[in-house]
Amino acid sequence: MSIQQLKELFGNQDAVLELVQLENGELALRNAGSENAPLVTIQFNDEVRALLGENTAMVAQHMIQAALLGLIEKQANQWQAEVMDEPPKIFS
Repeated sequence: MSIQQLKELFGNQDAVLELVQLENGELALRNAGSENAPLVTIQFNDEVRALLGENTAMVAQHMIQAALLGLIEKQANQWQAEVMDEPPKIFS
């Protein structure tokens, strides 16, 4: 995902994201105060939800943090490759 795509998704201002539980039990990441469709939803089956108990939201938050960090790392690696004027054969 490029910076331009992120700007289109979040707008040109800083994004404030919130993790909320929807009526159907899914956890959703969305722009704070937005009525638009969630950016991401996470649904745990009943067995996993029972196993996690009150830690369900924390696990979902860590899943989203890991995804965002992975995206940032990938983008940084691509920028570094562009600075070197030679695309690497493998992005780490």
